[in-house]
Amino acid sequence: MKVEFTVEEVWQMMQTVTDALLEADLDKKDRAALRSWRSGALKLHSHEMKGLTEKVNSELQRSHTRSEATPIKKPDWMS
Repeated sequence: MKVEFTVEEVWQMMQTVTDALLEADLDKKDRAALRSWRSGALKLHSHEMKGLTEKVNSELQRSHTRSEATPIKKPDWMS
C-alpha cells in the first residue's frame, strides 16, 4: 500500500501545526519569526513546500516499510 500526500495536504498540515504554535504562549519575537517563516518560505506552491512534501512522503513510506518488515510478534504462549 502506498500513501502519498499532495503539496496542498502537506501545506494544510503545516498551517494547522503553526496555527497551534501561534496560539501558544510565545514571546512576541518568536511569534513574529514564526509568522514570517510561514508566510515567506512556505507558500503553497513554492520550491520549499515541494521539498517538504517530498520529505513527508519519503518518511511516511520509510515508516510504513519498516512496520511491514518488523512487526511485533507476540509469543503464542501469551495468547
